Amino acid sequence: MAVTGDLRGKKPLDEAVSEILAVRQDKNQKINAVAGDMGNAANMPDILYCVAGGTPSECGFLVDLKPEIFERCMVNNFYSSVYPAQAVLKRWVEDDDANDAEIRPRPRTRKIIFVNSSASLIPTPGYLAYSAAKAAQRALADTMRLEAMRYSGPQSNYIVQCIFAHNFITPTFLEEQKSKPSLTKRIEGTEAIGGDSAADISALESRFPSAHKIAPEIVAAVATNDFAVLDKRLEPQILWANMIGTSPRRGWGIVDSLLAFLMFLVYPFVRRQTEHQCRGDALRRA
Repeated sequence: MAVTGDLRGKKPLDEAVSEILAVRQDKNQKINAVAGDMGNAANMPDILYCVAGGTPSECGFLVDLKPEIFERCMVNNFYSSVYPAQAVLKRWVEDDDANDAEIRPRPRTRKIIFVNSSASLIPTPGYLAYSAAKAAQRALADTMRLEAMRYSGPQSNYIVQCIFAHNFITPTFLEEQKSKPSLTKRIEGTEAIGGDSAADISALESRFPSAHKIAPEIVAAVATNDFAVLDKRLEPQILWANMIGTSPRRGWGIVDSLLAFLMFLVYPFVRRQTEHQCRGDALRRA
């Protein structure tokens, strides 16, 4: 199996290639890195992970952000998903049509996996530009899941999933702390450790898990084929349960339903606490 990575920057890809080469199980496996603008339509691999995104320098309140910030967030977090997804789905459908006469023992599984964020599941001042773009990406995944079913048949079974990543240690997360508003840090619990000193970074690393711990949990959750993909921590589980809406529940739906009922009882208190933190904050900081 060949693995191809596409990203706007070449350096992170080269680092990823080195990590993958170190743990590959077959020395004949090919690992490719292609740097490109994911905001434009391009050729895609067989299983597509739409990972491009983030908000390292777009944190801030609506009245403080420049218009180009919103445009950049949409390009990085929405268009970088919709264009590759459209391109690869077209290729798959064309491939199915071209091989329609071929008899398969079972349909092959083809997946498009969007890497979203828990920021799309809960309103947090300071993440406005980012959470809006991620909400658009979630709507894309929700609707595309149904549209992709139109093409499922004897040739291929199409699956669309959405990873709701919660806070964990990455270079982007550490970079965010430099520009993140104080109110945002207070709400998410990073105010006292929001700098970029060695002590602050060490404090963040002690509070939040590393990508090396979270990644295997995400990969295992992707293998279930559930629409919503979460790590094992309680926080992303309850945030998802509180915002399921018309999306399909995971598994038999029992855990998500129980957590949704729990959040029905608990979240009003959380909401009021957040409102209390927000009310008059700009006046106190003036």
